[in-house]
Amino acid sequence: MNLYLSPNGRIDQSTYWRGVITLFVISAVVSVLSAYVSPFLGLVSLIVIWPWIVLHVKRFHDADQTGWITIGMVVLAIILSMVLSFILPALFGVDMIAMQEEMMRDIEDMSASNDPGAIIAASMEASKKMAQAQLLPSLLSTAIVTGVIGFVMSLFKSTPGANKYGTPPGMVPQDTFA
Repeated sequence: MNLYLSPNGRIDQSTYWRGVITLFVISAVVSVLSAYVSPFLGLVSLIVIWPWIVLHVKRFHDADQTGWITIGMVVLAIILSMVLSFILPALFGVDMIAMQEEMMRDIEDMSASNDPGAIIAASMEASKKMAQAQLLPSLLSTAIVTGVIGFVMSLFKSTPGANKYGTPPGMVPQDTFA
């Protein structure tokens, strides 16, 4: 658990990739559940933001770099995600504008009934329909962003021996008083 919760220390490439794959799988499962069970489950994905940050900070520490560079990785991920969110849904035939217009019409129709429960149910069903339509493009976008960020992270090579962030993973700290 320390791998995902504490930004202190270092991790090597293989540990980084194990962590990335684990977090990607968790994110994918949450996406599928939010698309088919309840869109509110998507809020659970906010929980994995900190572990993603911690993983990258530790990887930068292994390269004897400050963890603050992670902010650059976050910005890169956001920009790449935004670009892909415009491209990928269209490639899969998902017309989000039409789906949003349909959802608004359904909600307007339901509001005439003055039944708040019906309005909420209609909006939940429309949200699930939109989430299901976007599921494959969303998963593909996440995989692409993860791959690009992982490639960039692979450009940072491990520092052999101890550095200001600690000893390399698997290396026992030497006793300075021996």
